[in-house]
Amino acid sequence: MGLIIRFWREYASAHLSSYALGVLFLLLTNGLSVLVPRLIQWAIDALETKQDASQLALALLLAGVGVMVVRTLSRTFIFNPGRTIEYTLKRDLFGHLLTLPKSFYERDMSAGEIINRGTNDSAAVRGLVGYGSLQLFNVAMTLSLTLSQMALIDVSLTLWCGIPLFFAALVLRWAVLQMFTLHRKIMAQTGVLSDRILESYAGVSLVQLFQATQGVNHLFDRENGTLLKLNERVQAIGVWVLPIVSVIGSVCVVLALYLGGGLINQGQLSLGELSAMIVYINLLVSSLTSLGWLTGAIQRGYISLGRIYEVLDTPIDRPLSTTSLPPCPDAGRTLSVKGLTFQHPTSDQNHLNAVSFEVKSGEVVGIFGMTGSGKSTLLDVLSRTYEPPKGSVWMDGVDITTIHLDEYWREIGYVQQTPYLFSQTIRENIALAEPSPQDEAIDLRLLEAVKSAQLAQELESFPDGLETRVGERGVTLSGGQKQRTSLARAFYRDQVRLLMLDDVLSAVDHHTETKLIDAIYSHEPKSTTLIVSHRMSVLQEADRVLVLKDGQLIEQGTPDELLQSEGVYREAWLAQHDYQDDMTQPNPSDHQEHST
Repeated sequence: MGLIIRFWREYASAHLSSYALGVLFLLLTNGLSVLVPRLIQWAIDALETKQDASQLALALLLAGVGVMVVRTLSRTFIFNPGRTIEYTLKRDLFGHLLTLPKSFYERDMSAGEIINRGTNDSAAVRGLVGYGSLQLFNVAMTLSLTLSQMALIDVSLTLWCGIPLFFAALVLRWAVLQMFTLHRKIMAQTGVLSDRILESYAGVSLVQLFQATQGVNHLFDRENGTLLKLNERVQAIGVWVLPIVSVIGSVCVVLALYLGGGLINQGQLSLGELSAMIVYINLLVSSLTSLGWLTGAIQRGYISLGRIYEVLDTPIDRPLSTTSLPPCPDAGRTLSVKGLTFQHPTSDQNHLNAVSFEVKSGEVVGIFGMTGSGKSTLLDVLSRTYEPPKGSVWMDGVDITTIHLDEYWREIGYVQQTPYLFSQTIRENIALAEPSPQDEAIDLRLLEAVKSAQLAQELESFPDGLETRVGERGVTLSGGQKQRTSLARAFYRDQVRLLMLDDVLSAVDHHTETKLIDAIYSHEPKSTTLIVSHRMSVLQEADRVLVLKDGQLIEQGTPDELLQSEGVYREAWLAQHDYQDDMTQPNPSDHQEHST
């Protein structure tokens, strides 16, 4: 009940006037509906006594037309808020999901489950506040008005007919409990099936290349079959239980005819009253049948509402913002990392262990290490994709966990190792904050970003230039083009004071790499830069290089200093140059001559 009260307060109460009008017209609908059997009663009694029943027939016609009109109005005023509430729920759900940290998507909820809650569950809530609300009021009014009219005709006959209807109510109660459990399982299984579909579509090329279609179809059939069985069980309850209610209604009609016939012979009941009683019984049976469907709609809506609130109530899980950053010099922010230890939410071991280093304003620092050494994790933590431990990362002397996220993210540009592009145009992918820039200065900045990312020449060969659509996740672009588009996105931002690049040159050729290195190291406005790379040519111009191994900082210094000392960096440099230049054991003091 608390969930319903909260939902009413936060979403439904804004439509109180519409619901009030809907209930008013629904009351008129039921009033006219229970009047119809009375008109039938009076008409039959009039015909039985050979009186004129033409006026009653006209009244019956008008009552039928009136029912049609007011029923339409009641549905309009009750159904329409449901659409608006569904829209608002989806908006709030989507907005909240955008604020949740990466750990939520890795640990708490899959993509298919999120989509299921945003679509199927939202639609079920709409059914709850639309069809469910209407039928709830409708059934309550019909039962109360109909039973009262039956009692006015004959109390004893009403009680006799009520006995079978009581058993019908017990059957419905059993069905309701069974369907509640099944609906919950169906919603969970729908999320599992959605996950299976999304995974298959995302990896369709892999499935085709490895001829795994049969195996993928088998997995889909297994999840789809489970969902089918659950739906069949719900359908079986509807197919077998609801007809029982209709049969019990027929039993009530038989009782009414049998007992009512005796009352007619005794002069205690007229033929018209018996006819009205039978019509009222049919109304009751119809209401009980609607109660079965109503219960299903309420169950689905209530369960779905809880599932949606489960997401809406997920805490953002970020420390409260208490401070602001001081004004920034043109050269960029300083960065101080003190004993940073971090563990992924889905792991039970540390991925960074007591990492400490300092980065000066405007300094370019390279980060090197073998696969799994913690390079990407370090940038994820520094960017607050994952929240660092309090007191472990400082920017210009301010603990970054105390800075408001929007303010912090305005200061940084982060190009991740695997570039992500939206299925929009190249322009919209670069200018995320201004998808359709109209200002000439903004457009000029975008073109400069494209030029710095060495993408301008290739854009000329695209049919629509910047307006070229890249397809889902940039499927129409090569790996290098994706990386450079992501790099242009970072260059486009004009307030970046800390630029972080995670192996962004791994998919470009040697010639393009040389130009990009120059663009990165000479990019204006100047910013503090952290650049992760496996290529020594990228790191050789850095002011300093940090070397990570197994989540620990094992070496740091200028490229010259690292090449003069025995260590991982020197070994990697020698290995790369042996491979590239077919040379053995070059003199480290001559590294600049051999490096790109």
